[in-house]
Amino acid sequence: PGKERDICFSLMRKAVDLEFSTHPLKILSAFQRDNLPGMIYVEARSQVQVQQALHGLVGVFPSRGITLVPIEEMAPLLTYKKKENKIVPGAWVRIKRGKYAGDLAQVVDITENGEEVGLRFIPRIDMNPKDDVTAATDGKKRKKGALGLTANTRPPQRFFNVEEIIKVYGRKSVAHRPKTNSYVFQNDTFKFGYIEKDIRVTGIQTEDVSPTLDEITKFMKQQDGEDNAAHVDLSVIADASRKAAIVVLQPGDHVEVFEGEQTGVHGIVKSINDDIVSLLAEGLDLEGGTVEVEVPARSVRKKFKPGDHVKVMAGKNIDETGLVVSVEENVVTFLSDMSLQEVSVFSKDLREAAEVGASTNIVGNYELHDLVQLDMQTVGVIFKTERDSFRVLDQTGQVRIVQPHQITTGRDSRRAIATDATGHELRVGDNVKEIDGEGRKGQVLHIHQSFFAFLHNREIAENGGVFVTRARSLTSIAPKHVLKPGVNPDLSKMNPAVGSATMGGFVGSGSRGPRDRLIGTHVIVIKGTFKGYIGIIKDTNGSQARVELNTGNKII
Repeated sequence: PGKERDICFSLMRKAVDLEFSTHPLKILSAFQRDNLPGMIYVEARSQVQVQQALHGLVGVFPSRGITLVPIEEMAPLLTYKKKENKIVPGAWVRIKRGKYAGDLAQVVDITENGEEVGLRFIPRIDMNPKDDVTAATDGKKRKKGALGLTANTRPPQRFFNVEEIIKVYGRKSVAHRPKTNSYVFQNDTFKFGYIEKDIRVTGIQTEDVSPTLDEITKFMKQQDGEDNAAHVDLSVIADASRKAAIVVLQPGDHVEVFEGEQTGVHGIVKSINDDIVSLLAEGLDLEGGTVEVEVPARSVRKKFKPGDHVKVMAGKNIDETGLVVSVEENVVTFLSDMSLQEVSVFSKDLREAAEVGASTNIVGNYELHDLVQLDMQTVGVIFKTERDSFRVLDQTGQVRIVQPHQITTGRDSRRAIATDATGHELRVGDNVKEIDGEGRKGQVLHIHQSFFAFLHNREIAENGGVFVTRARSLTSIAPKHVLKPGVNPDLSKMNPAVGSATMGGFVGSGSRGPRDRLIGTHVIVIKGTFKGYIGIIKDTNGSQARVELNTGNKII
């Protein structure tokens, strides 16, 4: 028992090797069932053909007899019964499609026909809407935004706060329902900071949800900072963690029993057979040293103690190493070797390790906080590097996992210039703050198309402190230069050659006039389609000028 699958593979290899020989195997198929140990099934036209096929195979004992399977049992042997994953209130699921694709959600209720479920999850509301989006909430026709962008982006997760929504969208955009203590905004219902929505069962993922510790922690935090234990069943989290832990157990792991008759027993895993773990128990006062104990896999968990050096094997902190500082049930907190910050993960995602994780700020030709081109319309900033991939925040605020070969090229924005909300000049390295929305502060990392600004703030934990917003929604903390809208700049003063006392006369043939003093001057477009763009004058013709834009090298 336990070698049935290996024997079937041996039969397959034997059949392939003898296929074109003088004595090929005449069997048709071979299989085994996990719920019927010690038996294999071979399809053939006679018992002699089965005996010839099994001759010489290690682990097969034809002397015990070959039994013909009754006809009525043949079909059930090849029938797989699909496991039904019953959805119950309080269970964790993930949304498959739409703006909330991949987000963790909790089941609130289920319809009588079972086709729809009521979910509670953290909303994604755009707190930096464009003027055309806010106008659309007032009943007017929605127009296309600047640079051809629409509002169909993926904002970050944020609990619903009615005061902030009213401040951004207006008081008429939110309706209050006192009976249920809920709010209606953009046709969605919000309660206790969460969005509650009915979604079809086909639109959710019920298997292999595996919520991470970070997701659970964020889910339990309300917008007012209160404990949300009343809305989250912690036993569901524990069950999900235990089920996932069974898969990652391996012989040699140091584990402990935390429930059942053997509670408190710890030792080394010797073998795993289905859902039963055999471990060599330590610390039992019995003669003969260690004792082999069999316990259900769901009742054991990996054991760590303060001072152990561990390595993360799965999750967003994969390959990170550190020293264990505390252990609470199945959650282990360790001090990272690289960042010197405390990191909390499930014990199932750890193993003991002697090596120290290496810094991965550089992967390939790109490094942390680089501005990269993903495709013709998309750019982003790398906010986290992993072993062979990046996490990139694009200009729409969406997080992408990108391989180095998926990056078209790197972008240099050191000379990029934009204009903020008050007309101040905005450059890379400036310290700015938002005048609307969340009021975040940060340092400008990159400027894209004089419209988007990527900022960094060490105090913001989400996306490594990197976030993106419109340059027009920012104001510089230390303004450098003011460009007043509606007033043409004095181009002559922007050319250092003009007004020089040592400026000599023009030299050349009499048929050629002097070079226009405006050529080579840096200017900003103040009207028309390209309003706000920075460029350089290449040629003039009377009152018109040909300008090469800094963005895309386009001449207008």
